[in-house]
Amino acid sequence: MGYSLVVGAPYPKQVNWPKSAANLVLNDPYVEIIYAFDGLTAGEKHAFSTGAATFAVVPGNRHLMWCYRFETPDRPDRQSDSLGWGDSPWEAHRQRDRRVGVPGGIGKPFMAYMVLVDSSTGIVEGLRVVELDAEIADSLRDAVARQLARPSDDVAASEEIDAVYQRHPSTQSLLSEATSVQMVPALAK
Repeated sequence: MGYSLVVGAPYPKQVNWPKSAANLVLNDPYVEIIYAFDGLTAGEKHAFSTGAATFAVVPGNRHLMWCYRFETPDRPDRQSDSLGWGDSPWEAHRQRDRRVGVPGGIGKPFMAYMVLVDSSTGIVEGLRVVELDAEIADSLRDAVARQLARPSDDVAASEEIDAVYQRHPSTQSLLSEATSVQMVPALAK
């Protein structure tokens, strides 16, 4: 990775953070998925750090949609904490400063470093390592290969993404086109 991540410290690279999005860094040696949200609550940080997680990949020809959710289960004494369903488009040709790739070979899972950043401050609020199973890993591999087989075309990619959002007004609707979905159980306390 070449840098260290520490909860409570600034993310080590200068980034113009969106108010709410996930940014995938898909690289042969490692994968980093950065979730940036403005004004995180303690419950949202807790859900990210220890809650159950669900991920899905919706591939396109020039982009993929990364869908995600983090949630702690309801308990008798407390309502669940959640970073509810969200989705973010990702384009291989827009990834800067790193060679695009996905670790491992077909049928192999890989580890992904997940980082929660407060987009208003750039401070790392949570870290988590998750093994992405073979199904979701292969969906990412296929989607990246499909994109890299085409020349970069920002206009065509934007039109494709816009068409997806016209068909699907919510992430729950978008999930109907997912090629893979993975559920990760909450971390044991």
